Amino acid sequence: MAVNGNDFRTAVSRWDGRVTVAVTGEIDLATAAEFENRVKECLARRPRRVDLDFAQVSFCDCSGADALERLHRQAEREGVVLKVTDVRAPIVARLFDVLGLTELVAPRPPG
Repeated sequence: MAVNGNDFRTAVSRWDGRVTVAVTGEIDLATAAEFENRVKECLARRPRRVDLDFAQVSFCDCSGADALERLHRQAEREGVVLKVTDVRAPIVARLFDVLGLTELVAPRPPG
């Protein structure tokens, strides 16, 4: 688990070729590099899929969006599916919409 001054942290779980990175806090200029490095560590293990659980992400700025785009390109090159799941903060959903990153967001399951 990684922690810094703004309550940003990540928790990684692995199961059956899939990795879930649960992210908490804000992904901004102060935390984007840490976020990106954590996900790169996961990609290095060559899973089939990486889910970035954003249920507890309260904010994401352009530096976080840039990190997501780089991670997505790396995952594609390596044949790994990378998706953002459970985006709850309206400001994060709006950023993804404005920047055209909605293809990174996994659809919510019905129900």
